[in-house]
Amino acid sequence: MAQSMDDFKGVIELAGAETVAFRRLKDLREPLCIHMLEYWKSVRGSRDMPRPDDMDPIKFARFMPNLLMLQVNWEPFDLTYRLLGEDIVAAHGANFRGRCVLDVNEHKSGFGSLLFDFYKFVAEARRPYAASGSMEYIGRGHVTFEGVYMPLSIDGVRTDRILGASVARPVVTS
Repeated sequence: MAQSMDDFKGVIELAGAETVAFRRLKDLREPLCIHMLEYWKSVRGSRDMPRPDDMDPIKFARFMPNLLMLQVNWEPFDLTYRLLGEDIVAAHGANFRGRCVLDVNEHKSGFGSLLFDFYKFVAEARRPYAASGSMEYIGRGHVTFEGVYMPLSIDGVRTDRILGASVARPVVTS
């Protein structure tokens, strides 16, 4: 069953991210997000998801500040940050590499829960999703953002990693 951002409404409000919404993949605007999604599709081929070792970092090295990689653990379900680019660290307010996504709640109540629920949704759906909107980033103030989050699978059946690419831009106030 398809979910909408309404299914995440309570956790979105708690995280102070009222304007966050799913974005259709075909409506992505940020060149970085479009490039990463097209790359993901090209290495996936006819499979549901590419393998983590199919992803060649040289092909997207210039985007590293805007990327994250999550380890998906299933028993029990948990999500751990394996890679966090500089821009992602700034958004989270700290470097959570090697830590669980829910640990982000220590810096901004509800933000880690919002991320956890969204990433779990991506892992279970086994397909890429995009999100966009505006919110208060811990290390940046109020921003607009767009991101695409793509599952990776070692066995082709279960999501083992999630590769995310996002761009945040400061909101200019007059």
